[in-house]
Amino acid sequence: MEIPVKTLAVLLISISSLAACGGDPFWLPRAHKITIQQGNLLSESQIGQVTVGMPRTDVRSLLGAPVTNTTFHDKRWDYYYTSTPAGQPTQAKRLSLYFEDELLEKVDRSADDISGKIENRRPWWERLFAPNRSANAS
Repeated sequence: MEIPVKTLAVLLISISSLAACGGDPFWLPRAHKITIQQGNLLSESQIGQVTVGMPRTDVRSLLGAPVTNTTFHDKRWDYYYTSTPAGQPTQAKRLSLYFEDELLEKVDRSADDISGKIENRRPWWERLFAPNRSANAS
Protein backbone atom coordinates (compact mmCIF):
# COMPACT_ATOMS: atom_id res chain seq x y z
CA MET A 1 0.00 0.00 0.00
CA GLU A 2 1.43 3.30 -1.10
CA ILE A 3 0.60 6.62 0.64
CA PRO A 4 -0.21 9.46 -1.76
CA VAL A 5 2.28 12.36 -1.79
CA LYS A 6 -0.41 14.92 -0.88
CA THR A 7 -1.47 12.89 2.16
CA LEU A 8 2.14 12.53 3.27
CA ALA A 9 2.75 16.29 2.85
CA VAL A 10 -0.36 17.18 4.87
CA LEU A 11 0.66 14.70 7.56
CA LEU A 12 4.19 16.15 7.82
CA ILE A 13 2.91 19.72 7.94
CA SER A 14 0.40 18.80 10.64
CA ILE A 15 3.03 17.08 12.77
CA SER A 16 5.44 20.00 12.35
CA SER A 17 2.74 22.51 13.28
CA LEU A 18 1.79 20.58 16.41
CA ALA A 19 5.44 20.18 17.44
CA ALA A 20 5.95 23.95 17.07
CA CYS A 21 3.19 24.56 19.62
CA GLY A 22 5.01 22.52 22.25
CA GLY A 23 6.42 25.36 24.32
CA ASP A 24 10.09 26.22 24.60
CA PRO A 25 12.09 23.79 22.48
CA PHE A 26 15.74 23.51 23.47
CA TRP A 27 17.06 23.79 19.93
CA LEU A 28 15.70 27.32 19.38
CA PRO A 29 17.61 30.40 20.59
CA ARG A 30 16.30 31.98 23.80
CA ALA A 31 14.32 35.18 23.64
CA HIS A 32 15.52 38.06 25.76
CA LYS A 33 13.64 38.10 29.07
CA ILE A 34 13.81 41.19 31.22
CA THR A 35 13.92 41.56 34.99
CA ILE A 36 11.12 43.73 36.35
CA GLN A 37 12.11 46.02 39.23
CA GLN A 38 9.72 48.22 41.18
CA GLY A 39 10.03 50.53 44.15
CA ASN A 40 13.09 52.07 45.79
CA LEU A 41 16.34 50.37 44.82
CA LEU A 42 18.51 50.76 47.93
CA SER A 43 22.04 49.43 48.21
CA GLU A 44 23.40 47.80 51.35
CA SER A 45 25.88 50.65 51.74
CA GLN A 46 23.04 53.21 51.73
CA ILE A 47 21.09 51.24 54.32
CA GLY A 48 24.24 50.78 56.39
CA GLN A 49 24.70 54.56 56.62
CA VAL A 50 21.28 55.00 58.22
CA THR A 51 21.66 55.16 61.99
CA VAL A 52 19.28 55.74 64.85
CA GLY A 53 19.27 59.42 65.82
CA MET A 54 19.67 60.78 62.28
CA PRO A 55 17.51 63.78 61.36
CA ARG A 56 14.65 63.11 58.94
CA THR A 57 16.16 65.44 56.33
CA ASP A 58 19.46 63.50 56.32
CA VAL A 59 17.61 60.22 55.85
CA ARG A 60 15.66 61.66 52.91
CA SER A 61 18.83 62.99 51.25
CA LEU A 62 20.51 59.60 51.70
CA LEU A 63 17.67 57.24 50.67
CA GLY A 64 15.32 59.48 48.73
CA ALA A 65 11.59 59.82 49.18
CA PRO A 66 9.73 56.82 50.61
CA VAL A 67 7.23 54.85 48.56
CA THR A 68 4.44 55.59 51.01
CA ASN A 69 4.14 58.94 52.73
CA THR A 70 0.71 59.55 54.21
CA THR A 71 -0.64 61.76 56.96
CA PHE A 72 -1.83 58.62 58.78
CA HIS A 73 1.77 57.39 59.09
CA ASP A 74 3.71 60.65 59.32
CA LYS A 75 6.13 59.07 61.82
CA ARG A 76 6.83 56.09 59.59
CA TRP A 77 8.47 55.86 56.18
CA ASP A 78 8.30 52.67 54.13
CA TYR A 79 10.66 51.75 51.32
CA TYR A 80 9.63 48.75 49.19
CA TYR A 81 11.53 47.04 46.43
CA THR A 82 10.54 44.03 44.35
CA SER A 83 12.56 42.30 41.68
CA THR A 84 11.19 39.62 39.41
CA PRO A 85 13.86 37.99 37.28
CA ALA A 86 12.35 36.40 34.20
CA GLY A 87 11.05 32.93 34.99
CA GLN A 88 11.90 33.14 38.70
CA PRO A 89 9.98 33.96 41.88
CA THR A 90 9.51 37.55 43.00
CA GLN A 91 12.02 38.78 45.58
CA ALA A 92 10.71 41.47 47.90
CA LYS A 93 12.55 43.78 50.29
CA ARG A 94 11.07 46.18 52.82
CA LEU A 95 12.66 48.91 54.93
CA SER A 96 10.54 50.75 57.50
CA LEU A 97 11.89 53.77 59.34
CA TYR A 98 10.19 55.16 62.46
CA PHE A 99 10.69 58.77 63.53
CA GLU A 100 10.09 60.56 66.82
CA ASP A 101 10.55 64.34 67.07
CA GLU A 102 12.10 64.48 63.56
CA LEU A 103 14.83 61.98 64.56
CA LEU A 104 15.13 58.35 63.45
CA GLU A 105 14.04 56.13 66.31
CA LYS A 106 13.89 52.61 64.83
CA VAL A 107 14.90 50.75 61.66
CA ASP A 108 12.95 47.65 60.66
CA ARG A 109 13.84 45.65 57.55
CA SER A 110 12.86 42.36 56.04
CA ALA A 111 15.19 39.74 54.72
CA ASP A 112 14.99 38.72 51.09
CA ASP A 113 11.50 37.30 50.97
CA ILE A 114 10.46 35.16 48.04
CA SER A 115 6.80 35.65 47.33
CA GLY A 116 6.14 33.09 44.64
CA LYS A 117 7.06 29.63 43.53
CA ILE A 118 7.73 28.78 39.91
CA GLU A 119 6.91 25.23 38.95
CA ASN A 120 9.62 23.28 37.21
CA ARG A 121 7.66 22.27 34.11
CA ARG A 122 9.58 20.76 31.24
CA PRO A 123 8.29 19.63 27.86
CA TRP A 124 8.52 15.96 26.98
CA TRP A 125 11.46 16.43 24.61
CA GLU A 126 13.53 18.09 27.33
CA ARG A 127 12.83 15.20 29.66
CA LEU A 128 14.08 12.84 26.96
CA PHE A 129 17.15 14.79 25.84
CA ALA A 130 18.02 16.75 29.04
CA PRO A 131 19.56 19.87 27.45
CA ASN A 132 22.33 21.84 29.13
CA ARG A 133 20.93 25.38 29.54
CA SER A 134 23.71 26.74 31.72
CA ALA A 135 25.47 28.14 28.64
CA ASN A 136 22.29 29.91 27.45
CA ALA A 137 21.06 31.12 30.85
CA SER A 138 21.15 34.84 31.41
